[in-house]
Amino acid sequence: MAKLTIRRKRHTRKAFAAKRGGKKVKVAKVPVKPSTFKISDRGKPGRGPKVVPPLKKGALGGPGFFNRTNDEQEQIVFNRAKEIGERKVVGELRALQVFFKKADPQKSRRALELSKKVAGSFKDRQEVGYPEGFRKKK
Repeated sequence: MAKLTIRRKRHTRKAFAAKRGGKKVKVAKVPVKPSTFKISDRGKPGRGPKVVPPLKKGALGGPGFFNRTNDEQEQIVFNRAKEIGERKVVGELRALQVFFKKADPQKSRRALELSKKVAGSFKDRQEVGYPEGFRKKK
């Protein structure tokens, strides 16, 4: 189990009234010293931060994808969708959209636009059938 270091800052605790042995006792406003200590990690294993896996090298035609013309971009994206499936390509484009959101909003918008075009044009192409055992017989 991993050990975590906890560093607590100095602060002032508010005054309050406590019951001690049936009597009310006033506890004054007190400064609390800073402290550092170690505890074992209580988090559930495998529940770390969700990280988008890195794109494969040359996934969308290599570097400079957004420097190409809009027609070339669409052609690359649609050819890739035919090869590996539209869901994966849409996932790659959405990842690019998120990555570029703050760094280059124009590329982010273009990635979103392309992902919508791919998702819209391939809709209902790949039919996933419902299991036969659950379908009502006529």
